Amino acid sequence: MRHLINNDGTPFESAELQTLRGELDALDDDGRTEYRNQNASAIAQHEAVKFLIVSGPGTGKSHLFLDRINHWYQQDAQAKVFVTSFVRKLVADLQNDIDGDTQLTDEQKSDITASTLHKFARSIVEQNHGTAQWRFLPHFRIIGQFWKDVVWCDVLAFHPELDSGVYTWKKFEEQLHNADFDESADWQGLKETYFKLCQFYNAAGFADLILRAKDALVENTALNESNYFITDEYQDFNSAEDALINQLVNEPKGLLVAGDDEQVLYEKLKSGKPTLIRNLYQNNDYANGMLPFCGRSSFHITKSAGHFIQQNREAECIEKIYLPIKAADDKPKVQIIACATAPTAVDYIEKFVADNKTAIDERKAKLTEGEEKDAFLLILTPAKEVNFYGESKEKIASIAAEYQAENRYFSEDYYKILSYYSLANNPQNNFTFRKVLHYENIAEVRAHELIESVMQNNQNFCDLESEETRSAIQKCNEIKTILEADNQTIEQKIESIARHIAVADQNRLKEDIERKSINQEEVAEIEHQEEEEAELEEIEVRKMGAVELMTIVGSKGLSADHVIIIGFDNVNMSWITKNAFYVAMTRARKSLHILTALKSGGARQAHDFLEQLSDEHAEHYSYKKSNHTKNQLQGKQGFKNYLNSLNSVSQRRR
Repeated sequence: MRHLINNDGTPFESAELQTLRGELDALDDDGRTEYRNQNASAIAQHEAVKFLIVSGPGTGKSHLFLDRINHWYQQDAQAKVFVTSFVRKLVADLQNDIDGDTQLTDEQKSDITASTLHKFARSIVEQNHGTAQWRFLPHFRIIGQFWKDVVWCDVLAFHPELDSGVYTWKKFEEQLHNADFDESADWQGLKETYFKLCQFYNAAGFADLILRAKDALVENTALNESNYFITDEYQDFNSAEDALINQLVNEPKGLLVAGDDEQVLYEKLKSGKPTLIRNLYQNNDYANGMLPFCGRSSFHITKSAGHFIQQNREAECIEKIYLPIKAADDKPKVQIIACATAPTAVDYIEKFVADNKTAIDERKAKLTEGEEKDAFLLILTPAKEVNFYGESKEKIASIAAEYQAENRYFSEDYYKILSYYSLANNPQNNFTFRKVLHYENIAEVRAHELIESVMQNNQNFCDLESEETRSAIQKCNEIKTILEADNQTIEQKIESIARHIAVADQNRLKEDIERKSINQEEVAEIEHQEEEEAELEEIEVRKMGAVELMTIVGSKGLSADHVIIIGFDNVNMSWITKNAFYVAMTRARKSLHILTALKSGGARQAHDFLEQLSDEHAEHYSYKKSNHTKNQLQGKQGFKNYLNSLNSVSQRRR
């Protein structure tokens, strides 16, 4: 069998892929492993300057990246390599692999940069002090998730004639993501105001950061020190990010791009474009390659996911081979579970956690020590708040919370106090001043008057002789004095602060300050951490505990021994795309459980995805809370019949 490489960059022909799929699926375990290794090695050592890899989830891209980097260094000892992805965990994992690689010298390792695109853009814009048109002062700030809306309200206040229901931040952010701005006078005016306000605040949003970085690279090509590039998860980049990547790689000595158009997740969130990778696949400047074997997920999970994504494929979708690395294994089939109510579903999860408590505790300890990086169990939900579980949502959150090593995020109270303290140290920081004015509940109309006044006179907020700004600075100084007092306990400090500003949760705030005290040495680091968390919040990705509750979309780039997907019904899963569900399935290594709970937010039946799941690799069960038992049902039809009978009983009881 030939390697899955097309040297001339032509797409793989469907007939050949079907033949190869059959031949590869007929191999035994040793044959699969041998083919996977030889195929990956051939790609890693290929002489093409530009190479595109199309591969499904868990097919070993990280190992390939490292082998490709080693190949580049064998060819060019002076190589400078830049690796980027949209997901920070993928970047961190690759950095760990690079650090532990025995073939690379320390000097070579220091010439490899692994970074998210946002972090790279930030450093480029910082070094260039913004762009020629829109200059920034050193150490500009990032406008995080919550503050986007506040800043956009500030923008709209300069345009009172415009309908805020029409001219929304979401619509403007989409224009930023697409690097394509509405040419109408109204939108152009808003764009100009937004950029002026960003300059006044010395702050940038994540979306405009990408545009600014691209412009900075155009202005100053010396900002790019790399000549070899790896771009992972290419399918999740949008047009603005693609333009930045193209400006960055320009004429590379080596370029490896990896992605999968069936894993596009961020079309709505940040205008991710499957067309970008599909166009690249048709581009003969790139050699094409494929990784066919999934080494992450068990036999039945891989087969189920592969079968699922094959159903109703888009005509323009890139056809690929996706097979398990084992010809068979002893891991369970996919478990599809019918529950009468949300409390029943939560009981199923509680029982699973109780049955695996020893292993979960071990994983928690290893995660704390840094010996492991993946969760034992991911509980994936279509909606962040899990409101469709009603009162049971608190229970499910507490299950996950029990197995997290610590509060990984600081509370809103903590960041609020940090803003007051930071402003006391640096009253010229207009963005922090704007945050404090918000915390001080200054009315939007009055806030706009203050903003307009200082911008017209080319001043800072702290230069104003207004009652609001004087009061804010005084309060900031008082809070700074309290925090720096040596003769008070943390509890006493918090009580004193609470007399100046509202504190929602004093106990949590005490934990936060015990973990990281607020002082001048720490401020810059904590503010940077706040911005990093804002970046993660953009795509809902975070560090791992042994048990995690997160959204389906937020699970991108993660994996766990076991995955439980909840909300698998006709109501709550209705907005989850096929791609997102495919990604959720393929997070699981050993077992995958898919739960339908009736009455959850009005759910009456399973999601239509049920019809697209393989009968051969799944088992269907009912679960009863009363005796904590699963009872096997006769396939999909038995599953649907059971749910219908529950609905009938529920109707009769009304």
